Amino acid sequence: MKLGTYRLISKLGAGGMGEVWRAEDTKLLRHVAIKILPSVMAADPEWKERFVREARTIAQLNHPNIATIYSIEEDNDPMFIAMELVEGESLGTILARGPLAPSEAIRIASQTADALSEAHAKGIVHRDIKPDNILVARRLVKVLDFGIAKQIGGADKSSLTQGGMIIGTPHYMSPEQALGRAVDARTDIFALGVVLYEALSGRRPFSGASVTETIMQIVMNDPEDIATAAPRTPRGLADVIRRCLKKQPDERYASADELIAALAALKKSSGIRQKEDQPTIPTVRPQTDREAPPTQKQPAPVIPEPAPLTPVTPRVAAAPKVEPPKPQASQPPLPGRRALVADDDPATRYLIGTVLAHNRIAYDEVDNGADAVKHLKQNEYTHVFVDLLMPRVDGWGVIDFVRTHKRGGKAMHVYVVTGVQNQKLSNADQDVVSGLLYKPLDPKQVERLVQG
Repeated sequence: MKLGTYRLISKLGAGGMGEVWRAEDTKLLRHVAIKILPSVMAADPEWKERFVREARTIAQLNHPNIATIYSIEEDNDPMFIAMELVEGESLGTILARGPLAPSEAIRIASQTADALSEAHAKGIVHRDIKPDNILVARRLVKVLDFGIAKQIGGADKSSLTQGGMIIGTPHYMSPEQALGRAVDARTDIFALGVVLYEALSGRRPFSGASVTETIMQIVMNDPEDIATAAPRTPRGLADVIRRCLKKQPDERYASADELIAALAALKKSSGIRQKEDQPTIPTVRPQTDREAPPTQKQPAPVIPEPAPLTPVTPRVAAAPKVEPPKPQASQPPLPGRRALVADDDPATRYLIGTVLAHNRIAYDEVDNGADAVKHLKQNEYTHVFVDLLMPRVDGWGVIDFVRTHKRGGKAMHVYVVTGVQNQKLSNADQDVVSGLLYKPLDPKQVERLVQG
């Protein structure tokens, strides 16, 4: 099969935006990678726009750790991108065989960060850094798939990247990305921290039974500390990962260059292979297939880290479960608007509170119906979020209080929060309740109610 001057040889893979093929450039007699946009997507102006935008984004970047784009073309119906063919394996494929040694993880992370530095310098945030988008060749690491990259401060008006839209792969999203907030370079730094954590421990730091549960973990919970999840992680590298995974962007590395410098310091440190390779928790490292001599198709071998010289007594204690900090608005709250969030689930309170803070609405939060009634007696609220299943006084009791005591006061929007997907409201309840929110909550739905 031919596309223009390219002869397709073999299929390399498929993704959300089409198939990737190995092909021969019949004019220059070299092998290339061809990414083909399916005709059904090419017929949609928005998908076509995204495909063209990906090509233009990559074309701005000239870096050894980013696959070079040669052209974007159309041959009758198919639209396709011709780009550099990189021989290697995705990091996702490599990690399926087992965790990496710290030295190899640092090598891959350093080169990935170098690619991100180039992108960030051009005002481009990748937004989808994950193992499957990091290709490990024998000499170099290549960052792939800029399909959902965002030009910071650019004139991109595409409806595919409107504010409040959650875009990316859930397990690797930053908290601000997971909540549909504005993102910058520090979002990619968070994602690379997730990749490093997974590369060393063999598992993702945030993983729920559903997309919403995963997002809530990212927004609310700290993962198991890397020193516990991967005991052989050098202390300096563990500190780097902890900083990358900070919930607040201001607490992470300010730039990819700053992260690169931290990783370079680890490589130069004489302690990384002697002192810091000593595990925080004693462990016996099992032999894996990855330590066998590589076959011809495998990437460069991962050199096993030396075994610990002396066992060390475990010093990592399980961290107590604490309530997440109350989200704070970046600007003063708007006058005349105040909300009450009544729910015994801290995750729900945090998510609703984050949306309220983002919309500059001051709010109080309680974890039971009795305290909700007390607050309603003392304060005027424009928005009230009530969980139906709360201790002491349930949500129905709170709604009954609103019905009998708050008529004629300031206009109040009451929203019922419930895990019952087919929850029914009586006619009397409908006179009081403005809307229903179903658990697990969708941040965008909360945002619409707050702004409506």
